[in-house]
Amino acid sequence: MFQNGRFGYSIDSEFAGQGIMTSAIKAIVHYAFSELLLHRLEANVMPRNIRSKRVLEKCGFQKFGFSPKYLFINNDWEDHDNYMILAE
Repeated sequence: MFQNGRFGYSIDSEFAGQGIMTSAIKAIVHYAFSELLLHRLEANVMPRNIRSKRVLEKCGFQKFGFSPKYLFINNDWEDHDNYMILAE
């Protein structure tokens, strides 16, 4: 049975660094595991986006892989680091 989920996120620079995204992702994780009964969540981040990687790690995500040329963003294929968290 497939019980995995993926999500993406962004925040305006005006609100970055205030803990808003950390709180939002923690709420997503809680809902995904307690209400949707998912087993695993994944998120992908461009390697140069250090702040986003820190947010995921604060929320309990672990890096598990790398996807070269994963998404086409601003007319270029961008590599991404892969992060995941398992239901506790």
